[in-house]
Amino acid sequence: MTTVREAVFALLRRHGMTTVFGNPGSTELPFLAGLPDDFSYILGLNEAVAASMADGYAQASRRPTLLSLHTAAGLGNAMGSLVNAAASCSPVVVLVGQQVRELLPSGALLSNAHPHTLPLGAVKFTAEPARAQDVPTVLAQAIHRALLTPAGPVCVSVPMDDWARECDPDALAPVMDRRVIGRSVLGPDSYGQLLLRVMAARRPALVVGAEMDTELGFTGAALLAERLHAPVWMSGFASRCAFPTEHGLFRGPLPVDSASIAAALHGHDLVLALGCPVFAYYPYVQGAPLTDGVEVLAVTSDPGIAARAVAGDAYLGAPDGAVQSLLSDLPSSCSAFPATPAARQLRQPVDSGRLGADAVFEVLGEALPQGAVVVNEAYRQLPQLWGRVALRRPGSFYSAGALGLGFGLPAAIGIQLAEPERPVIAVIGDGSLQYTVQALWTAAHYSVPLTVLALNNGEYAILKDWAHRLDGADAPGLDLPGIDLVAIASGYGVAATRVKSCEELREALERTNQSSEPGLVEVTLAHVPYRWNAESNDIFPQPGESL
Repeated sequence: MTTVREAVFALLRRHGMTTVFGNPGSTELPFLAGLPDDFSYILGLNEAVAASMADGYAQASRRPTLLSLHTAAGLGNAMGSLVNAAASCSPVVVLVGQQVRELLPSGALLSNAHPHTLPLGAVKFTAEPARAQDVPTVLAQAIHRALLTPAGPVCVSVPMDDWARECDPDALAPVMDRRVIGRSVLGPDSYGQLLLRVMAARRPALVVGAEMDTELGFTGAALLAERLHAPVWMSGFASRCAFPTEHGLFRGPLPVDSASIAAALHGHDLVLALGCPVFAYYPYVQGAPLTDGVEVLAVTSDPGIAARAVAGDAYLGAPDGAVQSLLSDLPSSCSAFPATPAARQLRQPVDSGRLGADAVFEVLGEALPQGAVVVNEAYRQLPQLWGRVALRRPGSFYSAGALGLGFGLPAAIGIQLAEPERPVIAVIGDGSLQYTVQALWTAAHYSVPLTVLALNNGEYAILKDWAHRLDGADAPGLDLPGIDLVAIASGYGVAATRVKSCEELREALERTNQSSEPGLVEVTLAHVPYRWNAESNDIFPQPGESL
């Protein structure tokens, strides 16, 4: 016989889940005490930090990742981060501690009274095993469910006295060894229809999203765009980048209100949406989703995206696989849309003496190491990032799936741990940084060689943009004076510097990129007028412009 704990560690080894993220509490100690030597525990100073680190690690490694949380309170602290993980289809396996079984009926301190319902809305599967002996079986099912398309977080609550109970390893052997293999693909009839409709298009356009951020999808999207001579947008506020940003057909992110989306796609007879929603609206703007003559076809493995679309037909299947099939079957010249010449981006001149967002991202684009990963949580400056930072390979960009602040810094740590051979740069706004600033300690404690580029404008600038749009310019709580990011980082043990010129920024990025320890570079941004969704028009060619 063996203990439940021993059986679970054997199960985790089989799935390669030997890195555990968490913030320990008393209900987790029976599981964590005497952690096997082949397991690593990465401590976050609160559960939101630990959950976002696990999210980043799971996305970058494309493997299920274990997150250990403390009963109801710890799970509650992590919920915002799990909402982001769910929106990013991140296979985080949450293992939540629970009071001993004998005390659960009495509502004892640290009991999770609602282990099945508390995490709902942020996980795709939740369970508390009926018996201690069922823990390995239920956890194995949860791991498989986390990876099933669309992937996403799962949650299993385990009473703390279950770990020492005995279970039969022979009875568990079939559960421990089984695998779930394969993924969804378009059936032959569906694919045949899609192929004919794409071939018939005269002025096609592509919209790509997070599902296409794979080796096949990233390169395939560029080849398909060139084959169709089609401009390419990313879905609005996409959490991943699935297209080379310096490509001549790249148009940046699609807008996020209906009128602007309709205007951007006007004139195309077919919009092929690959692994993303086209109609990701905010705020509400009354009007038709598309202009006359525009047809949308979506290919996605996510039934939710397929069902929620406000227009167009959806084909359920892996979009990167569908693209590879299209590349095999499309004739070399199936569109009358004129070919695009060499890559060109419209750029405003950079004033090297003034650290506006244009200058910052021009320097970052030049200083970015080969194969670097950019994690963004500076949403107000995204247009400059897309226009000035070249992302040339898959897995090069991450952002919060549900736009919940606090993702960027801890996720960057998780990504760096998952891909130690790739430099990671976290671009974080001063307001965003405060949500999970404790992650700086984790980076310092584990010597994670992360570069944090902190953009300090002393306010929630993007909220002020929204406020002007939504007639709320007098809303309180939008200014953040008096926060010393260099002092905060230093207090957590991270080397930090404040720069005031492009040359200082260039030198600071070079130092941190070459260091084996984390470093923070603070930039005080020059103020720019508040505006609404306009800067991208200055960076990328827009409909009707000659290329």
